[in-house]
Amino acid sequence: MEENNESKEFWKEKTKEIGKEILVKSFARFIGEKATKPSNLSGLLYATDERIYFEDFEKSSMLDMLMKKKKKYEKFTMNFLLSEIDSMQKVSESTAIACINGDIEEARPSGAILSLFSTPAWEIKFNNGNSYFFELFEPKALLEI
Repeated sequence: MEENNESKEFWKEKTKEIGKEILVKSFARFIGEKATKPSNLSGLLYATDERIYFEDFEKSSMLDMLMKKKKKYEKFTMNFLLSEIDSMQKVSESTAIACINGDIEEARPSGAILSLFSTPAWEIKFNNGNSYFFELFEPKALLEI
């Protein structure tokens, strides 16, 4: 992925801010956390050799510019240690949402046939039993670290 000067400067600042080399960079959508409520936040997911970070970004449209916004934007960020991760598995977005809403206890991996007809999501399962669900645009790079 080729970066323009603005993008290069952004990643240079992020690297300086966290004090580690960023090994993985991707757009991502945070769908939500197990047994809470859906989040559906679009943003950036990036990782170092020890930690994964996610931050959303403010979305705006022409309509937003013409009309006064009702709600002030609040930036959402999260990070967690790679050592806290027990496993990662590909699931369907509908399964992820059911798990987030508490309709099912455990997300099941999506099979090859179901994958053809559903939006893929990734469950990041932690050692403590909690899970985060993401739509990842570069899952292979994250799985490698």
